[in-house]
Amino acid sequence: MGFRYKRGIRVDYDRQGYIFFLCRRFRHLPKEKQRVIRDLIEQAGGEYSRALFRFLTTKESAVKICREEYLSEATLYRAVKRFYETAADKL
Repeated sequence: MGFRYKRGIRVDYDRQGYIFFLCRRFRHLPKEKQRVIRDLIEQAGGEYSRALFRFLTTKESAVKICREEYLSEATLYRAVKRFYETAADKL
């Protein structure tokens, strides 16, 4: 799935797009930028950081990730919101 603006996240459209595409290009980023993104994911995702990482950096669906990682979509989306709102100032 491609980029879709998330109205519930207090980050403007352009910034959300930047964060989305930056995360999708994770493997192609310099190691330092990868480290920053991993740290932000750890911070926002906590025990669900593995699921959050998969959701942000791959094209896998939320349904599939949640089923395999044993968490609800609501929990994943709360972590996504925390990530975006924190990353807006740091990336």
